[in-house]
Amino acid sequence: MNLTDLSNLLHTVWTELIETARHTLATNELAQGGLLIGLLSAAAMSARALPGQLLSQLERRWTVTLDIQGDDPAFPWLAAWLAAQPVGRHLRHLGVITRFNEQMGGHNVTIGTDRDGDEITARLVPLSGAALLRFRGHWMLAYPQRTERQGQNHQGLGFTHSLTFRMLSGARPVIAELLREAYDLTAGRSDGRVEIYVPEYQGWKLVERRAARPLGSLIYADGLLENLHADLGSFFEDREWYADLGIPYRRGYLLHGPPGNGKSSLVSALAGASGLNVCVLNLATPDLSDDRLTALLGELPRRALLLLEDIDAVFLGREPRTPSVKLSFNGLLNALDGVAAGEGGRVTFMTTNDLAGLDAALIRPGRADRHVLIGNATQAQVAGMLRRFWPHWTVTEAEQLAAHVPGGVLSMARVQEYLLERRTDEVRVRRDWAELVGETDPTVAAGCCPTRLRLLTG
Repeated sequence: MNLTDLSNLLHTVWTELIETARHTLATNELAQGGLLIGLLSAAAMSARALPGQLLSQLERRWTVTLDIQGDDPAFPWLAAWLAAQPVGRHLRHLGVITRFNEQMGGHNVTIGTDRDGDEITARLVPLSGAALLRFRGHWMLAYPQRTERQGQNHQGLGFTHSLTFRMLSGARPVIAELLREAYDLTAGRSDGRVEIYVPEYQGWKLVERRAARPLGSLIYADGLLENLHADLGSFFEDREWYADLGIPYRRGYLLHGPPGNGKSSLVSALAGASGLNVCVLNLATPDLSDDRLTALLGELPRRALLLLEDIDAVFLGREPRTPSVKLSFNGLLNALDGVAAGEGGRVTFMTTNDLAGLDAALIRPGRADRHVLIGNATQAQVAGMLRRFWPHWTVTEAEQLAAHVPGGVLSMARVQEYLLERRTDEVRVRRDWAELVGETDPTVAAGCCPTRLRLLTG
């Protein structure tokens, strides 16, 4: 059979099928009813789906949707902004947070006061629901959502949060105003607080907002605070100068010296005075790999300095001190100033109690541009702390008492502890001063406390 014969055969079969269908529908009432029912069913299904389809078409054509994921820096701005709106307090699904957590917004509820007279507060946070609100003359629907995150074997890994705003397309121009107002309400507010961040997965989590400590409240060697503050200020003012000379726009500081002399306090105070926040990273964390460190440094929050504390506890030379350290020495070097380090104006502070145990490659210029010794208490620092506790003392009184303390022997933490124990009894401070300076038996001076004894004699 050739192609022509096959084509003629198919045409004949198709014609007979059409004629048979026509004859059946013309003479068979059952077939007619079945066809009618089928057409009506199809029409009914289309009619039932029509409102949903029409609504979906209208939403796509006439509305704008703004989605914000919980790990985005804008999420806490908008979540806090929504919670601050009157309608935000009418959401029906709430959670109670008694620990510090500003990531999910919410509003504070005062429960009472504790025995010290401090207020006890809880935070009510929106978890899900919908809120209809009006912003700049436009109606918006806000949907906070919470989704459980699961690992292997359905192991719970906490929750992810998101926030969705839906509005008519005519409201699109006010999105920028919404973001600006939310930012000004939270992160952009100049309330004198320093935000403290710690790593969470590949990003950073806000764990505390603390009042910035005034530089004048700290006591260091003459000119140290002012010098570092001025150095930071010059760095931020010289961005174009760095670009013109082709120098990577980064600045690193290494604070070294015995423990207990305020290296971390210095970083926090400088951050507050410079309008910066602090990202604290522990390099000895077991799950900190080279790739994760690079990702974290690439996601530093805006205007935040990086604090790497006690780096001498991570590497001995170039080798990890413990098997639990997954970070490699080369990985750390590359993250600090390698190709992927970026040049966005990052400021890094590293602290160490043992400068001699650090490899020279880690603390060379470009990674640690300035080395700053934070040593034990000088006589001038002791005198300054005495006047801080008792402002009515004269300079001469404080200096005469401080003159009995050998310079560079005691940590500032040891001096402060001594004064705190006697803060209500000036006479006792003078009477027991020999205990602090070690003119009596160290075991008596330390009160048989091993920690105090080590501080006193070391």
